[in-house]
Amino acid sequence: MFLYACLLLAACWLLRRASRSRSPLDKLPGPPSSSFVTGNIRQVLNQHGWSFHRDIARKYGPVVRLNGLFKRPLLYVFDPLALDHLLKNMGTYDEPTWYLESHKIMIGPGVLSASGETHRKQRKMLTPAFAPKHLPAFVPMFYSVVHRLVVAIDTRVSTTGTDIDMSSWMGRAALELIGQSGLGHSFDPLTEDVADAYSDAAKNFVPVGMCWEIMLLRQFVPFVKNLGPSWLGRWIIDRLPIRSLRQMIHISDTLYEGSLKLFLAKKAALEAGESADAKDIMSNLGVNDTVRANVSASDEERLPDEQIIAQTTSIILAAMDTTTNALSRILHILAEHQDAQKKLRHEILEAQAVHGNELNYDQLHALPFLDAVCRETLRLHPPLFQSYREAKRDGVLPLSQPIRASDGTLLSSLPIPRGTDILIAIKACNCNEALWGPDAYEWKPERWLAPLPATVENAGIPGIYSNIATFLGGGRSCIGFMFSQLEMSEKTIIVINPRSFVLLTNSNRMAEIVLAELLANFSFELSEKPIVWSLTGVSYPSARPNSTKPELWLKVTKLQES
Repeated sequence: MFLYACLLLAACWLLRRASRSRSPLDKLPGPPSSSFVTGNIRQVLNQHGWSFHRDIARKYGPVVRLNGLFKRPLLYVFDPLALDHLLKNMGTYDEPTWYLESHKIMIGPGVLSASGETHRKQRKMLTPAFAPKHLPAFVPMFYSVVHRLVVAIDTRVSTTGTDIDMSSWMGRAALELIGQSGLGHSFDPLTEDVADAYSDAAKNFVPVGMCWEIMLLRQFVPFVKNLGPSWLGRWIIDRLPIRSLRQMIHISDTLYEGSLKLFLAKKAALEAGESADAKDIMSNLGVNDTVRANVSASDEERLPDEQIIAQTTSIILAAMDTTTNALSRILHILAEHQDAQKKLRHEILEAQAVHGNELNYDQLHALPFLDAVCRETLRLHPPLFQSYREAKRDGVLPLSQPIRASDGTLLSSLPIPRGTDILIAIKACNCNEALWGPDAYEWKPERWLAPLPATVENAGIPGIYSNIATFLGGGRSCIGFMFSQLEMSEKTIIVINPRSFVLLTNSNRMAEIVLAELLANFSFELSEKPIVWSLTGVSYPSARPNSTKPELWLKVTKLQES
C-alpha cells in the first residue's frame, strides 16, 4: 500500500508541474497526444517506432512539439542552428535531472551522470587519454585482439557457410578491445567460451536499462530522491514488482562490484610500481593517468575514488555498446549489399598486398571506400538515436529557417521556458532531406567519394565528425570518437555511444581495424533467421520483436586462400 501511495504522489507531483501554466511552445506544429498520462512518450520510446520518427520529421519539419508526461511540452529538434545552440550552451541546456540522477543510480557518479563543475573536472581528466597522438600506439594491441577473434570465428565456420551470431562476437571483441586498451584488463580470451558476470551485465545494460518501462520509471527518480535518505529510495525501488526493474538492479549491482574490483587491483598495482610501463588508458592515459594523475592533482581537481570507479563502468558501457552495434549494423548492411562487400574486400586485400596484413593507422585512414562505408553507416544508423536536454533557465532558441506556427505566424526563434524537455533528434538531423536530398534515408556510401551537397556543407551541423550529428558537439560530445573509428576499421578488416558522450569516439578507427580483418578472412550473407533492430538508447539487433537479447545471425563463410 505504501508503494502505491508513493507512486500516486509521484504522479500528482508530475501533474502539478505540468499544469502550472500554458507553454509558449503550445502553438508549434506536432502530432496529437496518444495518452493524457504518457503523451507521445510511448511512441518516442517504442522499440519499433522507426516510422513514427521518420514521419514526424517529414510532416512537421525540424522543430516539433510533442507531449511528455501529463502533456508537458517535449520539443523534438533537428534544426542545425538550434542544435548548435543547444549543444554549445550547457549552462542553459543540459541533460535532464531525471536522466542524470537515474544514470547515477545505475552506474555511479561518472562522466555519464555528472553535470556542472563535476562534469567539467571529469571530462578534463579524461580528454587527454583520447588525443589523436595516442592512437597509433594502440593499433598493435587491437590487432592482437582481432587476430584472436578471427581464429575463434575460423574454428566455427566452414568454406560452405555457417550461421553465426555476429552481435555476440562483436560484443565480445569490443569488450576485450576496450578492456585491454582502456583498463589494462582482459575480459575474454575469445578463443574459448568463458562465462563472466561483469561482461554479461555490460552487454545487457542498454537492452534493459533503456527499454520503455525503465525509461518511464527513470523520470520519477527526482521525486523518489526527495522522499528522504538514499536507503529509503533503494528500499522502494527494490520492492517494486516490475521484472525489468529487478533485472536492472542486478545489472547495476554487478557492474559496480566488477568495477570496484578492477579499480582496487589497478590501484594496488600502481602503488606497487607494477604498472609503470602499462599502456592502457586507465594506467597511463585515461582520467589523466586515472589513479596516478589523480594523486598528483590539486585538491580542487582531484576526483574521489567513487567517481573514478564510476569512470570504469562509463568507459566500458560507452565504448562497448556503440562499437558493438555500429559494427553489427555494418555487417548486416554488407550482407544485404554484396557488391559493396566485395568492393570493400578488394580494397582491403589490395592494401594488405602492398603494406602487409596489419595495416597501420595511416594506411587504414587512406582506404576511401572503408571510410565511406563507416561514414555512411554512422550517418544513416547512428548508434545513439537521440539525446535528451532540459532548459535549466529561460532561453531563446534560434532557428536556421523560420517555421510556421499553428496560428499562421512565422517564427525565427523560440522562447524556451525553464524546465522545458528537449529531444535532440540525431538520426532526423543526419537524414534531413532538405540537406541531403530525397535519398537521405538510403544507404549510399558513394556519396562520401564525391563532394557533399552544398546544403550539407553550409548547414553548420553541430557534430565533431564529418558533417553529421552522430557524435554530437559541445561539452557532451564523444571524447573517444577517433578511438572508436580505429576500432571499427580494425574489426572491419579483421572481422567486421551516451548518449551524447559516446565515450570512445576513437572506436571508429578501432572498428575499421575489426572490419578490415573480418572481410579479409570471411564473407557475410543473410541467414534465414530474422533481424529486428530495436530503437532504444543505443539501437541493437535481435531475432524477434520486443526481445532484450542482442542477436545478429549471419551466414559466415571462410574465404578460400588464393
